[in-house]
Amino acid sequence: MKHGKEIKLPTLGGTETTKLLCSKIEIKKGMNVLVASVNLQDSVVYIAKNFKCNVYGIHELPHIVISAKSEIANYGLEDIVKVKVMSPVSLDFENETFDLIITEGILSQYKKSQILKEFYRVLKDASFIGIADFYWKKKPVPTYVQDAWYVEGGGIETLDEKLKILKNYGFEPVFVQDISKELVNYYSKFKKIIQTSLKEIKFTKYEFKEVKRFKHEVSVFLDQGGDKWMGYVAVVAMKKKNL
Repeated sequence: MKHGKEIKLPTLGGTETTKLLCSKIEIKKGMNVLVASVNLQDSVVYIAKNFKCNVYGIHELPHIVISAKSEIANYGLEDIVKVKVMSPVSLDFENETFDLIITEGILSQYKKSQILKEFYRVLKDASFIGIADFYWKKKPVPTYVQDAWYVEGGGIETLDEKLKILKNYGFEPVFVQDISKELVNYYSKFKKIIQTSLKEIKFTKYEFKEVKRFKHEVSVFLDQGGDKWMGYVAVVAMKKKNL
């Protein structure tokens, strides 16, 4: 383990994106809310504290779930917040379990035919899904930019394409807002970490790998013009009945 000051790696959007999505939806006390998010711990705590909902958080990476459990315990929210290692394309919940789904930064990491079908299945009719996701601002996208955000099995679309896909899978968009500034904030914070001598920062083994993995992505976005193509958008959509 390296010695030096500890640092928390930035998460995309943070609480601000969760707050924006929730502000566009009528959320009532006691609702069942599913959260599938890159910033899982911040999202579940924000929703539980502010809306007194029954919150279920999921992520495929165990260390993310462990961190979320620790944060939940710090706030004494164990009674209303449950988090579990689970894939969003294979949800261990009954049909129409949730009154709301919040999903940030993960939609493009999976096949839309799998993840959207599962979200549709577990969401109640006429209920809402709040989405924050990547999109291409324009096409054609240079190969070096596409490669920086490539995820096997996933896919990024233009905004028009993304909204069309949502409609095809039974979700009617009711709110759309570009939040690409979140990418600027996120990658700028990562760049500062990368530029800082690793001898001055204490990372876990996973965090060290994350910094190395994001180095190219950060460079493409901030230094090689990737921001001209890559955007981030907030969408709230309602589940249509009888798809």
